[in-house]
Amino acid sequence: MAHQDKKWQNFYEKAWSIRAEFMSEFLNGGGYNALQIIGELDKKERLNHLGADENGDLKWHKASSPSQKFNFANIPHNKITSLNGLNILVPFYTNTSVVNMIIDALSFEHYDSIVELGCGYGQNLFKIFYNGGGVDLKYFGGEFTKSGVEMARKLANIEPNMKAEFFHFNHLKPKFDKKFDFGERVLVFTCHTIEQVREIPDNWFKVVANIAPFVRCIHAEPFGFQIASLGEASQKHKEYFIKNGWNLNFAKTLKKAGENGDIIIEDAILEYSCGTDPFNPTSIAVWRSV
Repeated sequence: MAHQDKKWQNFYEKAWSIRAEFMSEFLNGGGYNALQIIGELDKKERLNHLGADENGDLKWHKASSPSQKFNFANIPHNKITSLNGLNILVPFYTNTSVVNMIIDALSFEHYDSIVELGCGYGQNLFKIFYNGGGVDLKYFGGEFTKSGVEMARKLANIEPNMKAEFFHFNHLKPKFDKKFDFGERVLVFTCHTIEQVREIPDNWFKVVANIAPFVRCIHAEPFGFQIASLGEASQKHKEYFIKNGWNLNFAKTLKKAGENGDIIIEDAILEYSCGTDPFNPTSIAVWRSV
C-alpha cells in the first residue's frame, strides 16, 4: 500500500517554504533572472543546511565539515561521499551532474516536452532550459508542496522565453490533468524525490507511461540497496532509509511494472553518482513506454 509518513510531508512543506522566503528577496526587484535566483539559493546551501532547532523549528545552520579549510575563506578542501558502495573522500566541489545527463539525453532524440516529477521550485528545469534544453521544448514540473509550486510559477513568470507549467503532484496518488498537452514524445525524470515516499503505489509507472504516446523516464534515485549490497556504504544506506521510513519498494515496483508489460526497462546502474550524502547514494534507472 502506498505510504508516506506525515512528518516528512510536513517537513518538506516547511523546508520549501523557507527556501521560497529566501528566494523572494531576489524576486522583488534587482534584475535577477530565474537562474541567478536559483544560484543564490545554491550558494546558500553549499555551506549551510536547514535543520531543526531545540523547539523543532527549521532554521539555517552553518554546515560542519571535518575537512581542512582553505586559508583565504571558510571553504572545506574535501567531503565524504560514496561510489559503488564505498565511502570515499573527494574534493568539496565534486558532484555528478544529473542535469547534464538529462540535457545530453534530450540531444539524442526528439522530445516535445520534459516533465520533472517532484520538482521542488523547478531548479532542475530552469538549469536545463539555460544550459541546452532548448526554447522550443515544453517544460512541466509536478510538485507536492504548495510553496514549491508557487515559487516555480513565480520564477517562470520572469522567463518569457520558457514555456513552463507547474502543478501539484503526489507520488502516492499519481495523476495528470487532461488539460496539459505533453505532446507525442515526452522525457520524464525524477531526482531524489521518490526517496522520501516509503512505498509508491503499484500503478505509478503505468500512470506515468500513459501521459503520451511515447514516454521515456530517467530516475536518479537512491534505490541501490534494494537490489544489492555493494559495500559498507550500501548497508549504511539501507539502515538510514529504514530508520527514516523512506523509500523501500522502488526497485520491486519497477521490476513488477516491467514484468506486467506496463513499461520496458532499458538501463539500471547502482550507486552511480558521486558527491551526494554518503547515506543517500544515487542510482539510475531508465525505462520507456511499451
